[in-house]
Amino acid sequence: MNIIITGAAGFVGKHLTCRLQKDNHSILGIDVYTEGITSKIESKKADLTVPADAEGLVKEFSPDRIYHLAAQSSVSYSWQKPINTFKVNVFGGINLLDAVRKHQPRCRVLVVCTAEEYGPYQDGAIQEDYNIFPQNPYAISKAALDFYSLTCSKAYGMSVFVTRSFNHIGPGQSDRFVASDFARQIARIEQGAASPVIKVGNLAAYRDFLDVRDVSAAYCYILERGRQGRPYNVCSGKKIKIEDMLATLIGFSSARDIEVEVDPEKFRPIDIVSIYGDNGRLKKDTGWTPGYDIKTSLLDTLDWWREKVKKEERSKK
Repeated sequence: MNIIITGAAGFVGKHLTCRLQKDNHSILGIDVYTEGITSKIESKKADLTVPADAEGLVKEFSPDRIYHLAAQSSVSYSWQKPINTFKVNVFGGINLLDAVRKHQPRCRVLVVCTAEEYGPYQDGAIQEDYNIFPQNPYAISKAALDFYSLTCSKAYGMSVFVTRSFNHIGPGQSDRFVASDFARQIARIEQGAASPVIKVGNLAAYRDFLDVRDVSAAYCYILERGRQGRPYNVCSGKKIKIEDMLATLIGFSSARDIEVEVDPEKFRPIDIVSIYGDNGRLKKDTGWTPGYDIKTSLLDTLDWWREKVKKEERSKK
């Protein structure tokens, strides 16, 4: 099959590419920066916010499957740059779907959205039929794309599948995200590159973390086995307190007497106390099950940062 992965240079994009490569598909990786895309697949620089770029990709490559991962995915950044967040997340997605509708209507498209859309639910696991109430610019932009995607499925009969993905975790993640941020700080402390102090934001929040390798598998299962025109929670189905996650990472460290310091800059203007999902629909419709537990994911993340920081420090000498 011909497969397009947008955002192929990103965290999930790299893991998804590795998974799909095993089945010898013809894969085209799309990103605004192609340097991070593996050389083992064809890659192309494209800006989906430009309609001609999106249309050209679909016409030239004739995809059978599209995994639309490309996004501005940082909540913190979305508060700083809301207009750019909407441009990338909403208009980029609309341009891609419109191109598919015009030129490749039989293509199956996975549109990755976010659990941030649900908003301030405090008790119990969130199900897909809950009302959404996004609380930040990133979530609002993804809610718009979510609704547009589901509408395309109903209005045009397009094979569009939508995820509401909860927090990801695993090796290769940017330190803009909480678990990876902690892991990088610990790795730097172990290397003697930083004092034994970890700067943190809100440790009282509860979140649902799923390993990126399980996320990649879920995306494949949804696109091949899911029901079009309905959203799927992609999550572990369990919640963990950020404070406990930090304690687990510190427990893995060889460094001793690490102090924790609250940094006001790491707090969001609005933050949800607790959010975790129900993955029952995903399991029932597709047969997917997660394969990684949170401790394995955290240790793998820390080990990845240990190697990365070690290389960084060696290059300075």
